[in-house]
Amino acid sequence: MSEQPVDILWVLFSAVLVAIMQPGFTALEAGATRTKNSISTAIKNFSDFLIAFMIFAIVGASIMLGKSHDGWFGWSPAFFYESSLSNTTLMLFHAMFASTAVTIISGAIAERTKYSSYLVIAVIVSLFIYPIQAHWAWNSEGWLAQLGFIDFAGSTVVHSVGGWAALAAILIIGPRIGRFDDGVHSFDQSNLAFSALGVFLIWLGWIGFNGGSVLALNAVTGLVILNTLIAGCSGGLVGLVLGRLSTRYYQVNDIMNGVLSGLVAITACAHLATSSSAMIIGALGSIAYLIGKSVLIKLRIDDAIDAVPVHLFAGITGTLAVAFLVQPEQILQQLEYQLTGIITIGALSFGVTYVLLSIINHFFKLRVSETDEILGLNVTEHKASTSMYDLASAMNIQAKEQDFSKKILVEPQSDAYLIATYYNHVTQAFNQLSSEKEALLEETYKMAHYDLLTGLAKRNVLSDTLSRTLLRMDRQPQANALLFVDLDGFKNINDQYGHDAGDIVLKTAAERILSTIRKSDLASRFGGDEFVVLLENIQNDSFAAQVAEKIIEVLQEPMTLADEISGHVSASIGLKIFDERSNVSVDSILKDADNAMYEAKRRGKGQWVVA
Repeated sequence: MSEQPVDILWVLFSAVLVAIMQPGFTALEAGATRTKNSISTAIKNFSDFLIAFMIFAIVGASIMLGKSHDGWFGWSPAFFYESSLSNTTLMLFHAMFASTAVTIISGAIAERTKYSSYLVIAVIVSLFIYPIQAHWAWNSEGWLAQLGFIDFAGSTVVHSVGGWAALAAILIIGPRIGRFDDGVHSFDQSNLAFSALGVFLIWLGWIGFNGGSVLALNAVTGLVILNTLIAGCSGGLVGLVLGRLSTRYYQVNDIMNGVLSGLVAITACAHLATSSSAMIIGALGSIAYLIGKSVLIKLRIDDAIDAVPVHLFAGITGTLAVAFLVQPEQILQQLEYQLTGIITIGALSFGVTYVLLSIINHFFKLRVSETDEILGLNVTEHKASTSMYDLASAMNIQAKEQDFSKKILVEPQSDAYLIATYYNHVTQAFNQLSSEKEALLEETYKMAHYDLLTGLAKRNVLSDTLSRTLLRMDRQPQANALLFVDLDGFKNINDQYGHDAGDIVLKTAAERILSTIRKSDLASRFGGDEFVVLLENIQNDSFAAQVAEKIIEVLQEPMTLADEISGHVSASIGLKIFDERSNVSVDSILKDADNAMYEAKRRGKGQWVVA
C-alpha cells in the first residue's frame, strides 16, 4: 500500500470503522434471536473477534500477506509487519476483515450451538480457511489474483466465506427445536430496534470496509463510498417493496437484510460501478437474499438470522456482477474468472468446515442438549439469569407444588414486572374462585348427605356406613348395635302447635340423641320423626341397652316450644344387635330394628325391645 501519511491515516481510520461492524453484528444478532439466547449470541460475537484477531495477528497475516509459494500458500516470519507502519496498518485493516468473516457464522447457528463448539468453529475459519483463500485472491502473487479474479473488498473473500462456513455448520448442527415441526414456524425476536441499530453501525463500518480497500485517499475512495451508500439504500428499498408485496406488511427484517445484501453485493465491484450500476447491484443483492431465504426454508435449513442468504447469496451475486462492469469484449472471460474464484473459495470454505466439524461432532457434540435449548443458552451456558427466566421459574414452582397462595415478586423496573403483576391478579382470582368452589362443594355435600333441619346424617350415609361395618366384621370380629328410634307424641305437638314447634322438637331430639352416644357412633334422621343410631364395636349387649335407656330418658324431658309453652314426647326403640356370626344384611338389620320398634309401641311405648 501507499507510504503516504494521509493514505496510511485513512486506512487506519478505515480499520477503526470496520471494527465498528463488530458491535453492529453483535447488536443485530442479539436483537434478532430470542431473549433467552440474546446474551449467548452476544458473547459469541465478542469471543470470535478475540480469536480471529489473535490468530490473524500471529499466523494469518503471515499466510495471507507473506511471500507466496506457487500462488497457493504464503508465509513470512511471525510479526513480519512490525518494522513497517504501512505493513502494520495493512495487517490491522485485514484483521478486521478476518473477524467479520468469522462473526457471520455466529448468528446463523445461534440458539442451539454450544459456546465451546463455536470457539472451535471460529478457530477453523480463522486459521484454516480465511487467510489461505485471502492469499489466493488478494495477495498479488496469489493464483486467483494472477488469473484475473476480482473481488475488490470481499463479497466472496469475506462474506461468502462466512456464508459457506455457516451453511456447513447449519447442516451438521440441524434446525432449532420446533422450527419445521408441522410447517414453518417463526420465533419471537428479542429486540428488533436493537437489530436496526446494529444494521446502522454495520453500514457505518462498511464505509471503511469498502472505502479503506482503496488503500489510499483519492477520487476513487469517494466513488467507492458513494456506491456503497447507494447500493445499501437500493437494497433496503427493494426489501421494503418486495416484503410489502409478498406479505402486505412492511417487513422490518426484509428492509434491514435488504440493506445488508445490497452492501454485500457492491463490495466486490464498488471501484468499478457507476452510481446507476451500484443502484442495480444493490437491488440484485436484495433480490438474491429473498431468493436465498426462500430456498433455505424450502430445504428446511434453519438460519436463525438469515446470514446465509445475506452474505452467501448476495456475495455470489456481487462477485458475478464484476464481469458485467468490465469492457464488453472481456465479459465472458471475466465471468469465467469470477466463477472460478467463487467455486474454489466456496469449495475450500464449505469443504474444510463441513469435514472438520463432522469429525468433531462425531466425538464431541456441537449442539446443546434439548433441555438446554428449551431453557435458553443464556442460563444453561452462561448462568446469566433474566427477569423473564426468574418469572418462568417461579411460575413453574407454583405449578409443581400447586400452591398459588403466594405472590410472585420481581424487580419493579424489569421487563417481567407487568407480566408478574397480571399473573398475580390471575392467581388471586383463581384462589378466590377455588375458595368459593370448595365452599360450594362442601355445602352441596352437606345438602346431599346431612339433614338440613337436624344436622344428622341422611339415610344414604347410614346405609353406606352400615355396609362398611358389615365388611369390616369379616376382617375384625366385633359386636355392633342398631337402634331404631321413633318419637311418641310428636304428631300431637305438630298438630296442636304447628310445624315450627314440630321442627323444634326434631332439632331438640337430635341434639339429645347426640349427647348420649360416643363421637365414633353415627346418629341419622331416617325420615319424619324416626331416627337411627349405629353403635359400632360395643363391649357387650348391655352397653347398647344402656344407650337405649339413656335416649328414652333424655327424650322424655320437657322441650321448650315457645314462650311459656313446653312439649312432651317419649321414644319407642327397636334394638338390633349383630356380630360376625350373624347372617345379616343392611336391609335385614333395618327391618328387624324397625319391627322391634313397632313391638315397643304395641307394648305401651316409651320403652325399647330387642329384635
